[in-house]
Amino acid sequence: MPGSGSETRQRQVTLKARFNEQEAALVKSQADAAGVPVAGLIRYAVLGQTPLRSTRTPPMDRELAARMIAALGPIACALRQAHASGDLELLSETIIAAQRDLSEMRTVLLSSLGREP
Repeated sequence: MPGSGSETRQRQVTLKARFNEQEAALVKSQADAAGVPVAGLIRYAVLGQTPLRSTRTPPMDRELAARMIAALGPIACALRQAHASGDLELLSETIIAAQRDLSEMRTVLLSSLGREP
């Protein structure tokens, strides 16, 4: 089956618009903030149609997500180094620190999604 999506798709016509970098970033951030796809936001703005539904995933704070991903690198590196050293005391301390850091990251990520940690 060529393409993707539903075979009974009601919207079959695609329209294109060009944006500069700043405009595109503004449209995407407004759609993220509203929790709707960009197409739904544009339909709402141009036609006054209420979006059918919000996106299935909540909008993500991309900067926060990038910082969380960046924080995983040093944790993984410390665990590898402790394992390679063979020093059980160092390994134990490193695992405890990694568990603490991962727990804090989990709390921050859940809070950013509006959920109870």
